[in-house]
Amino acid sequence: MIVNLVLVIAVFALVLVALGSSMGSVEIGIWLFALLAAITFVVLRYVRQRRLS
Repeated sequence: MIVNLVLVIAVFALVLVALGSSMGSVEIGIWLFALLAAITFVVLRYVRQRRLS
């Protein structure tokens, strides 16, 4: 799970750095919301897999 979380955060951070100069505050807010949604998805998937095991 830690590896998946690090990968999600790294990908979001790299894209944010690449596009950050052309993004306004609204776009960055949407980007952070998408990051939180991705992290939530990874955690929920991990919890579901642990329950099935």
